[in-house]
Amino acid sequence: MLSGSSSPRFTTRQHGSPPSGARCLKHTTKRQNRTSLWRTAATFTRNTMADSNFGIMVASGSPAIAEAVAASGVDWLCIDAQHGAVTYDVLHNMLAACSSHKAKVIVRVGGPNDRYGMQQALDLGADGIMVPLVNNRKDAEEAVSYCLFAPQGQRSVAYPVRAVYHKGVGGPGLSRYLAEANKEVEVWLQVETASCYESLDEVLSVPGITSAFLGPCDLGITYGLHVTNNYDIGKMIASPELAHVYDGVLKACAKYGITAGVFCIGEERAEQLAAKGFKYVAYDTDLGAMMNYTASIQGKLKPKSASSSQATAAAVAEEEMQQDSS
Repeated sequence: MLSGSSSPRFTTRQHGSPPSGARCLKHTTKRQNRTSLWRTAATFTRNTMADSNFGIMVASGSPAIAEAVAASGVDWLCIDAQHGAVTYDVLHNMLAACSSHKAKVIVRVGGPNDRYGMQQALDLGADGIMVPLVNNRKDAEEAVSYCLFAPQGQRSVAYPVRAVYHKGVGGPGLSRYLAEANKEVEVWLQVETASCYESLDEVLSVPGITSAFLGPCDLGITYGLHVTNNYDIGKMIASPELAHVYDGVLKACAKYGITAGVFCIGEERAEQLAAKGFKYVAYDTDLGAMMNYTASIQGKLKPKSASSSQATAAAVAEEEMQQDSS
């Protein structure tokens, strides 16, 4: 069980050596001007707001909403094909809608063995893949292999597909894509299970990982903290038993030169986590932001005649914001 005072329990067993010096991480400004960000593996330092990339999860399955989010100025967005209403046709349209904007677009697939989902997302032009439900090194190796072409992986090649178009037409375009894809595709592994957190040393030593993305809600639930906190998710997230995992992920990422990411709710908490050292910070979902905003405004505009469900939704939204910022 997690304890508030304990340090992250990494295994001492090593698989390969960590990268030396610094590792080049891809920061896409949507195909046009790709630049490289370097992060030293030996230490991690606190970020400024300019160092962090802020985004949201898009779970609506709506190309219109995805496009609006991409156009809004976010640094990145993640299309949620794990929990969202996202079929292949929908994913095709959502990625097409985002393609003319600078925001980086990541697609969350079903899990480390979702080869089909990773293949489709990358062929359709996603900048990278978010992989949930990673439990161990084997899961990490499998996920990375599906995102990269041989010899680093086993991704299948296809043409014509949207991913290749920005590299050119015909054979020359495909050749350029094959030469550059493994350096440009991003692989974000989620740290959201107890087994993953407790074997971070093994998981993050796998070559090819771009980011370790902390999911504190799922992680807390795998430890049973939702039960001990009477199923109050806000209280669970703020519990001392979960507080130290943020530093645990940051330290592990620094050791292997991997970018740290995290999900939270609200502007204030996003600022806190960015200042702490997380680079990729998600501060809401598209549906969550819409529901909380409309419920809150509706409750203020019609406080006397608001239905009980509206009043309850507004109160819940306000309480979640307060709890997450605590």
